[in-house]
Amino acid sequence: MTDKTATGKTGTEAKPSDSVSVKLKKAHRHGGKEYAAGDSLTLEVRQLERLKKAGKV
Repeated sequence: MTDKTATGKTGTEAKPSDSVSVKLKKAHRHGGKEYAAGDSLTLEVRQLERLKKAGKV
């Protein structure tokens, strides 16, 4: 059995501090900066999970 990580690789475990690139589905504000839907961001895996739950990626 192989597990897929947030990075899409199999056989390796993603760490919460690993980075991934995503494209936003919805507008998002972070650190006082506005990001539009369609913008690409590089996030840590732990941040990605939060945005997934909010339906932003």
